[in-house]
Formats: sequence, C-alpha cells, structure tokens
Amino acid sequence: MGFLLSLPTAASSLLLVYVCGVGFGLWAALVVVAVWVLVTCAVFSALWLHPNRGKAAAAYGFRRPIGSEPELLASAWSDVTRTAAVDGWPYSLWVQESSSLNSYAAPARIVAVTSWAISVLKPRELAAVLAHELGHQLMTDPRLRLLGDCCALPVRMVRGIAGALAGLVRGRATVPTLLRTAAAMSLPIAGAIALVPLIGIPTATVLVVVLGIEPFTSAARSRRAELAADRVAVDLGYGRALHSALRRRARYDPPPPTGLLAAYARWVGTYPSTTLRLQAIRRAARP
Repeated sequence: MGFLLSLPTAASSLLLVYVCGVGFGLWAALVVVAVWVLVTCAVFSALWLHPNRGKAAAAYGFRRPIGSEPELLASAWSDVTRTAAVDGWPYSLWVQESSSLNSYAAPARIVAVTSWAISVLKPRELAAVLAHELGHQLMTDPRLRLLGDCCALPVRMVRGIAGALAGLVRGRATVPTLLRTAAAMSLPIAGAIALVPLIGIPTATVLVVVLGIEPFTSAARSRRAELAADRVAVDLGYGRALHSALRRRARYDPPPPTGLLAAYARWVGTYPSTTLRLQAIRRAARP
C-alpha cells in the first residue's frame, strides 16, 4: 500500500520534467534533470555518505541536549534499543524546541524529541516516544527514505512555490486556513491548465489528475507511517506508555477541529488524529 501511495508523487515529478521538455524544449528538460541529479547527489553526500550530523540537525531546527536532557534521553534510548535488540550507537539524539509531542526520525539516523516531551513525560513515556521513532527508522531503510524524498523534489518545489503564494492569505481562522490550503493545492493545477497551448490537452489532463491526487496520497502515506510506527512501539511493549503519553499531550491540545477543518485534517493532514492513534494503539495492544 505504501508503494502505491508513493506512485502519484513519483509520477508528478516525472510528468513535470516531461512537461518542461514538451512545453519549453529538450534543453529545459535536460536542465531540470541535471539540477535534480545534482541536488540528489548533494543530499546523499551530506546526509549519508559524508554526514555532518551537527549541520544536518541545525538544518532541521534541532539542538543538542542540555542540562539533564542527555541523561534522560540516553537512559530512555538505551532501554528502547535493548528491548528491540538494536545497536543504538549509530543513532544521534537531538531536541527540538516545541510545545508539541511529535518527535522526528530524520536522515543520517538522527532522532529528535521535543523539549516538551523531555520535560513533561515520565521516563517510560519518553521511551515509548523514542520507540515510535525507532519504528520509523526500522520500517524503511534510511537510504530508501532519502531516495524517496529526492524523487519528490520537483513536485515539492512546485508545491512550495504554490504554498508561498497561498501564504499571502493571512489569518488563522477557519476561512483563511481553508483558503490557503485550497490555493496551495489548486495553483499547480491552474498552472497545468494554463500550459494547454504548449503541452496539449491530453498531457495537461494527465498532469491535472496526478497533481490533484498527489497531496492526498502523500498525506495518507505519512499518516499510515505514523500508525505503523505506533504499532512498532506497541509490539516492543510500550503500548500502554505511548497511550499514556498521547493522552497527557491531549490535555494541552486545543479542541479537535470540526466541520471543514475536520475534513481537511482527515484528508490532507500528515498526522492522524490523537483519537485515531489511541484507538489503533488499544486495538494493537489487545491480546
């Protein structure tokens, strides 16, 4: 299923290169491919072949643990890796200044947890969060994850430009949020339609369809990965602690969205709702 959900992203990137060739000439496609390959090589060199974890972590907005954090993280990580029978030394532990629970499994075997998680969660709960992140690392080879990210570069660049333009819609209320989302998703489609005189109706139609479904499949793949990582934590024996950590965080969260925002979170959000995660953990933990 994960492979099928990744196909629209890969197809979008390839189609964008094809459109450059059809609409602007072979040289334009070659330039795009050359830049794509160069960026991919640079990313692999920086994050895998010759990793500088300090620079990589800084690029992700992470900092080194300070004060009592190194001891807390080392103890929890040791417990998790021992339980999973995994060598923990190749991994590097970092902290992100944030009031959320979400932790991160970045390339170059970087694992980061939020400052809130370290300061508020109990040791077993912190270990459960780290077990979730270890699940991300174990489910897919980091090199394949990097390759997947690189394959998505063209479509992500287009989405980034559309998102920057959509950011012109100000405000945090429901209507501005939905307008930003609609604009970010529709601008690439509008661009494909505008290129009809250059690329023809059949190519534009395929591009519109693929660009239209890509945000949904990409978000679904991300949500599926989060639930799968939760399952790894449960299988390692951290289900109760992870459930407790999620419930503890839910006390600080705003009320869940309703109406159109709820539909947005369900279809385009990259994280499953806390309610859904709790239900999945309870089902997985049943004997």
